[in-house]
Formats: sequence, structure tokens, C-alpha cells
Amino acid sequence: MARPEWDHAHVPDALLRDGLEVLFVVAVGGMLWAAVRRVRAGSVVVPTCAACGRPTSRAYPACTRCGAPR
Repeated sequence: MARPEWDHAHVPDALLRDGLEVLFVVAVGGMLWAAVRRVRAGSVVVPTCAACGRPTSRAYPACTRCGAPR
């Protein structure tokens, strides 16, 4: 199978794509680094149920495990 000739018109598109990919990697890495830093500093608090003491969600008005109200 013959390889198609290189089209120089697509070089800016490739550079733009590569540049955006680098920016996305830097952004995701920064968010990950910030999350790890917050966990290590102890500023991430897990909500626990007062009745059973297990981790629970803040989205529900009652504990999903034991049913106790928040």
C-alpha cells in the first residue's frame, strides 16, 4: 500500500492539536496535584452519620445505611 504524500497544509492543525493536548495534560495534572495536596493537608472532611458512624452522602436527608436523619 502506497503511503500518501505529506500535506503541509495540515501542519498548523497538528500543532494546534498537540498544543491543546499539552494544555489539557497540564490542567488535569494541576487539578490532581491540588487534590492530593488538600488530602495530605487534611482539609478534605468525609461526612459521617451520627448514628452509625459510617461515611454517608450529604446529598440525602437520611443516612443510606441505617436510615437515621441527618
